[in-house]
Amino acid sequence: MSSRRRNGKPASCEPCRKEKVRCDHRLPVCSRCQKKRRTVSCFYHPAPLTQRSRNTTVKIASLGVGHMRSPSHSTPEQGESDSASLRAGTASTPATTISNPEEPKSRLGDGFCIPVIGRSLPTGYLGPTSFVAAFEEDHELVSSPSDLQPQEGAVNAFPSALPSHWVQRTAEILSFLKEFSTIEQIVREYYILGQAAVVPSFILNALPTIQTMIDENQLHKSPPEQVARVLENTKHAFHIPPTITGGQFHELYTGSNLRLEILGVFYAIAGRLAAFGLAHDKFPRFEGMAARERFGRRMLAVSDAVLQICTHITPVNDLTIWLLYEIQLLSGVAHGDSSCAKWRRLGDLSTHIFELGLHRDSQLSNSAPKFLIETRRRHFAAAYQLDKSIATFLGRPPRISLRHSDCKLPLDIDDSSLGAGELEFELALQYLDSEGWNTQGALHRSSFLRQRFLVSTFREEILEVSLEPQSHETADKLRDISVRCHKTWNSFPKQLRYSPDCWDEQISTPICLMLIVSYLAYLYNDFLIYRLLAEQDPEAQSALLDVSSTILSSVLAFCTMREDMVDLRPDYMWTILLYGFPSAGVLIKALQKQARTGRPIPYRGSRSVLIRHLSVFISHLDSMSRPSVANQDLFHRASKIFSDIIDEVLEPRVSVTLPGLDMDTLTDSEICMMGSDELDFLNMLEFGGSIDQFIF
Repeated sequence: MSSRRRNGKPASCEPCRKEKVRCDHRLPVCSRCQKKRRTVSCFYHPAPLTQRSRNTTVKIASLGVGHMRSPSHSTPEQGESDSASLRAGTASTPATTISNPEEPKSRLGDGFCIPVIGRSLPTGYLGPTSFVAAFEEDHELVSSPSDLQPQEGAVNAFPSALPSHWVQRTAEILSFLKEFSTIEQIVREYYILGQAAVVPSFILNALPTIQTMIDENQLHKSPPEQVARVLENTKHAFHIPPTITGGQFHELYTGSNLRLEILGVFYAIAGRLAAFGLAHDKFPRFEGMAARERFGRRMLAVSDAVLQICTHITPVNDLTIWLLYEIQLLSGVAHGDSSCAKWRRLGDLSTHIFELGLHRDSQLSNSAPKFLIETRRRHFAAAYQLDKSIATFLGRPPRISLRHSDCKLPLDIDDSSLGAGELEFELALQYLDSEGWNTQGALHRSSFLRQRFLVSTFREEILEVSLEPQSHETADKLRDISVRCHKTWNSFPKQLRYSPDCWDEQISTPICLMLIVSYLAYLYNDFLIYRLLAEQDPEAQSALLDVSSTILSSVLAFCTMREDMVDLRPDYMWTILLYGFPSAGVLIKALQKQARTGRPIPYRGSRSVLIRHLSVFISHLDSMSRPSVANQDLFHRASKIFSDIIDEVLEPRVSVTLPGLDMDTLTDSEICMMGSDELDFLNMLEFGGSIDQFIF
């Protein structure tokens, strides 16, 4: 409700107050401002006559209401400014001091502050040691907000009115729907081509409903009544009826129930996948990747704005987890996998997973629909393996520990079974074995999720042992991990185990790429194990060289397929960096040592084939050292170093002194060039995507 003056009468909106005209106090926009088409600038100040100091500190920096354009009149050039204004108000923005001597009374920050509410948002999941553990049988007390059903006649605990700037921010978010045709095309192509989507394909049911709202209600022009409705829907807890099916699920967050979270999910997916060449007819050819980068950054800004609002006005729900996961992946594409932003977003994702209780399978509500339980398991599995990949990459502790979780593996069933009714779901269960794998030899998105999760459990163990002082006990632990990892890999269904012959077996390219990437992750566990063992056991050097050679040949096989997909440049580059550099570095250093000392290396493969593979790898480095590639300096110098060593290996009489970078920094860690001040490896990734982005 609007603020009141000291005499008890309703206060006028700011435009009417400044013009000294009568205001009818309508919400969210008064009649006069609506008639004059200044809906965005119409807001009710809580204390309009209060003076402000020249420097005002606000909790969340934002663009002033009086300076905002109406979203319905935006242009392509204004789109960049719109995303800049959205970025200015993201939740991660620190406290900022705003100084505006030209308008000392405008109180720019006061319209966008965290609302004061009578009750805080629900606590979420409470574990077995919590203060309510004694009341475990009281499901209503200890359950997550989404699992509780609303009581008839219950009063909404959340504020009936929100700060005016949040209304304005919601109008800006809706204005980005003017690009919905591009967003929809990218999302649909991704679900057709890719095998890595975590959100099941029933999310596509929401697209035509949103398009209908755009056509009938001009949603992209942010009409005030639609802005109010979307914000009102979003601030209510997201309750999921126990009888709803996956095919009906979209009805809870689209149409008359449209929520901001689902818009943020689509924005984030489209922004991430734009970097991979999808919807090629929507982007001008002459601008190339530049237009796609700008689109991706706009989508990151608007999805961040969605997350900011939802974090403060609604309890965490399944849509929030979807949004956080997709923003996490988009952040890696936009800022690079080494960015602090991606690391912090991983913390937000894991925190919200714990808050919703997705890590505790035993605590899932018995009344939750089966498709929802499976969807939650998929997101936990995806977040878990992503956490291990980032922890390995940055050399930091993982956020999600399996020892504190009991979430079961998602079942190996097709997305269509999740979107169907109860009978179809039960029928799909009949084709599963006792371990949850399908018995028909099919490869589903959930198949790769299960596989990657199981491989990542051993990565967590390796990370834990790597932090311990190396001793005979740790060596025994590493060998035991390796044995169990091999046993688990061999227990996978045959169709999930990569072999070089898969390229000739009429298997689609996306499936082959998923197989080889999962295989590389499995091999890299052994690479890390034997590299640690080689530090105290010289006999482990032979196994290290063998697994390095296998990784290198697999990387080269991956690289040969980059032309068969739409645009795998980000994944192609990252495969070279993440898997190719460590393995090639170990191999080429061993050859160099052999050339200088004359002593044979403990390698059981063909030396000539090894040199040939290294030469092909160098040619890939050369191909990426073009001016159009962000990491051109890195690839150019690395190519020069590797070429010089190969020359020395082929002509042992020549003694080569490597300039600058010591080869030890190529093999000391999986982030091969991190130790070089001259080549700031992490900062040079820029808009490079991670291997988790399209393939995963």
